[in-house]
Amino acid sequence: MSIKEDLENALDILNNLKEEEGIIIVEGQKDIESLVKIGIKNKIIAVSKRNIFEVIDSISEKEVIVLTDFDKKGTQLFRRYVTELQSSGKKAITIYYRDLKKYLKRYITQIEQIYPFLKRRDLIEDKSDIIW
Repeated sequence: MSIKEDLENALDILNNLKEEEGIIIVEGQKDIESLVKIGIKNKIIAVSKRNIFEVIDSISEKEVIVLTDFDKKGTQLFRRYVTELQSSGKKAITIYYRDLKKYLKRYITQIEQIYPFLKRRDLIEDKSDIIW
């Protein structure tokens, strides 16, 4: 696939994510900032350096979108969260992680890189109405 096709697919996935109502878990604060700038309005929780069981217990929603980084550490964290969420009776939504990884891993490995990567290509505008 060409970079153009990969980016079109990634934009479609991100637009679908904007329509989701579930809570999103990411690794760090910069991941949250990147998603907000893209226009994601969901509640987003950064889980880095937090106890996985405390994070899961603090989530009241039944469906959780897991969106960790695409590197080795992020993939391990993704698997662990999916397993533990399911064990706790919650539904782990994995399609966004899997599809974004499929189309973007050749170019970026971190969620925080999505906004700057797409912005450099004039594919998105800053949608955040939050000043950091």
